[in-house]
Formats: sequence, structure tokens, C-alpha cells
Amino acid sequence: MNTKKITCITLWVNRGVALIVAALIFTLPSLLDWYSGLLGYRPYEEDMVGLAIAYDLCAVAMLIALWNVDKLLRSILKGDVFIRENVKRVRRVVWCCAAVALICAAAIYFVLPMAIFAIIMGFLCMAINVAACVLNAAVAIREENDLTI
Repeated sequence: MNTKKITCITLWVNRGVALIVAALIFTLPSLLDWYSGLLGYRPYEEDMVGLAIAYDLCAVAMLIALWNVDKLLRSILKGDVFIRENVKRVRRVVWCCAAVALICAAAIYFVLPMAIFAIIMGFLCMAINVAACVLNAAVAIREENDLTI
């Protein structure tokens, strides 16, 4: 498969995920009620409200990250790969991952398994930051080569 095709597929998957995240903002309370009925017990109302608030806050950060990924992928499709704006977009995604990690860490108070998400998002934040550093170095090399030509 060629790079352009993979980038196009990734762009549309990204948009699909954004729609799911946005839809869950409105449907999460009913899904939590359904899930608690499936478990056979009713968790404390405060815990469910805390979880819903944590999701809403995470959803804002996720939508910002997905918007930046969308812009990054469109830039790549245009052929603008190693540019400063793409480095800024990846850095914004890093900050969004960090925000989600912190929100999930705070949500441990309501639901202990949120610790897993906090750890995963913290690791993802670090991994994407490494990619941002590599992209930044590549942009610097491209800019230096543009000056020498």
C-alpha cells in the first residue's frame, strides 16, 4: 500500500473516532446506566457523575488532539511534511495526552481502574513527545538544507 492511501485511510479513521468521541459526550450517561444494570448493582451516584465529568473533560482534550491530527494528516497529503506547523500540531497532541493522563489520575478517586488509563496516557504522551522531537530535528535539517541550496 502506498503512503498516500494509508494517510487517507488514517484521516478518515481519525474523523470516525472524533465522531464517536463527540457522540459519547451525549450518550455516556445512558450507557453508564445500562452498564451498571448489566453488572447487577448500582454504583454510587457520585462515582458515576465523577466518571461522566472525567470523560467530558477527557473528550475535550481528545477532540483537540484529533483536530490537530486531522490537520497534520491533511498537511502530509498536500506534501508539507517537515514544516514547523506540523511540529506544533504534534506538540499540541502531546499536551492533550498529558491532560487526559492528569484527568484520569484525578478520576482514580471515583474509579480505581482509571489508574490504568492514566499510566497508558502518560506513556503515550512520552512516546508522542519523542516523535515530536524527531520531527523537530528533521525540520531543522530540512531548513538548514534549504539555506545551503
